[in-house]
Amino acid sequence: MFLHFAGAPVLKCINHGAQIAEWDLRSCHPDTAGLRGLFSVRVECAIDRSYRKANKELISAFVERWQMETNTFHLPFGEMSISLEDVSFLLKIPVTGKVVEVDNFARYTEESRADAIKMVSNLLGVSAEEAEEEVNITKGLTVRKHWLKSRWCPKAGSIPRNYPPVECTARAYLLYLLSCTLFADKSGSRVSIALLKLLEDLEDVGNYAWGAAALAYLYRHLGSATRVLVSQIAGYLTLLEVCFQID
Repeated sequence: MFLHFAGAPVLKCINHGAQIAEWDLRSCHPDTAGLRGLFSVRVECAIDRSYRKANKELISAFVERWQMETNTFHLPFGEMSISLEDVSFLLKIPVTGKVVEVDNFARYTEESRADAIKMVSNLLGVSAEEAEEEVNITKGLTVRKHWLKSRWCPKAGSIPRNYPPVECTARAYLLYLLSCTLFADKSGSRVSIALLKLLEDLEDVGNYAWGAAALAYLYRHLGSATRVLVSQIAGYLTLLEVCFQID
């Protein structure tokens, strides 16, 4: 099904799907099998299912008909929405399980800053000094995607002799992947450190309801995009597209 509504303003669609290919798992660590073995979470399915480009006309048309009060699209033939069943069927990621939430990262404070630096250092295997420098550069509870790529996925010919532990590489990759897919934001260049907390125990990652969180995140961005003077939309736009482009 493909619907088009004339007159809908075209939004700038922030889609990071093309960035996924910039991280080559085959070259970022010698233990490739061990690295993939840590991905008990089916979030990696998002690699194959994510569109590299967004259909801004289609997305804009549906945003025009989004109603925040009911979380549904008001269409000529009735109301429609994206359900958890749709997410599970289309993306093959968990929609039930542990709630995707992190305490102490709602706002920037000295306490949350200190926790963020400690988390980056411990979970990604870098020194406290390097972690603090990165947090200072972003001036928030985030790290740069460029830093993740250059640090854990160096270009061919510049791969270090001493690789970080495979668990740290796995966390860095999953953090990057989540920021390019399920939780894509409007910055395009930064990743929330809060997500890293959820990757602390790699064996437990698959127990989170990633699909439900991604849907709620998309709902929030749909609501924001309907406001006057808002000209952009982020979130996992692939989910919106696949639901309404089925033949």
